Amino acid sequence: MMNTLAALTLGSLAVLSTPVHADQTWFDDFDAAAAAAKEQGKDLLVDFTGSDWCGWCIKLHDEVFQHDIWMEGAQKDYILVALDFPRAEEIKAKVPNPERNEELQAKYGVRGFPTILMMTADGEVYGRTGYQAGGPEKYLEHMAELRKGREQLMAAKTIASDFEAATDDAGRWKLWLAAVTIYEEAPAGAPFLPSLDAPVRFALTADADNKKGSKGRTVLALLKSGLANEADVEMAVGLDPKNDLGMMDYVADAKFSVVRDDTSAKAALAMLDQVNELGFKDSALAFRLNFQAARWCAGPLSDDEGKVKYATKAKAIGSDSKEQLLLLDEWIG
Repeated sequence: MMNTLAALTLGSLAVLSTPVHADQTWFDDFDAAAAAAKEQGKDLLVDFTGSDWCGWCIKLHDEVFQHDIWMEGAQKDYILVALDFPRAEEIKAKVPNPERNEELQAKYGVRGFPTILMMTADGEVYGRTGYQAGGPEKYLEHMAELRKGREQLMAAKTIASDFEAATDDAGRWKLWLAAVTIYEEAPAGAPFLPSLDAPVRFALTADADNKKGSKGRTVLALLKSGLANEADVEMAVGLDPKNDLGMMDYVADAKFSVVRDDTSAKAALAMLDQVNELGFKDSALAFRLNFQAARWCAGPLSDDEGKVKYATKAKAIGSDSKEQLLLLDEWIG
């Protein structure tokens, strides 16, 4: 079940010589690129790629990276780095430091290709993405949105430092407000959010009875960020059992995110049933979870009754994806 669900889920300057980025504008040496970025006052855009085997990597290159309009836009702010993980021996031989690439892959938690990281010259990540459809102009727009994370990263560093040094609750409450606001505004899973863990969680004990509403706000922010732990999820259930605030939407999402086997999958489906009964606040999330549930039932769980139930629910919610709607019709029969 686990594998099935996962499948559903400063040196000398160098230039890259792999087939995907063969235009002499990409570094294949991360440390040399970081040195260049510091010298030029730019950030790094790092492409973790499988140049000779990864279909989505090749699509991203063909549809975005090879176009002059993207290159000109990207190079205004970034030094470009491509860290290649090829399979063909003749291409592997051209990778200058594969051990360093693997070290960076582990450091930044890169599990799939392509993974695109936007980071400071010091290696602090503020944006993470991959393949996006729409061509070079759309991708530049997407990058501009992610670049907002740079300011949030810098603010987060200051907040975390100031919170550690704070000696009074008035100061801590001010920093909590700044931290939880960043949690609410940043994309889910933004790489810098964990640095705000202490100031964000301050309200969980300082407003333990939720009289100020700050505990509830904190729990909801943690849920939406994707960084809620099991205790946070339980707090959400206690704070919003009827889903008046929409917390239960994200409780269901959290249950889905930790599915690793049949038992955890069935627990996630039980929570989905509960929230379906209460009524979702977020229709897009409701569709996604019910669609995923139908997929699981149609596949590894072999549950025909569940397949029809969740597919019917997802279809009633609706989607702009014709492909998904066709699958739902197939599952409903």
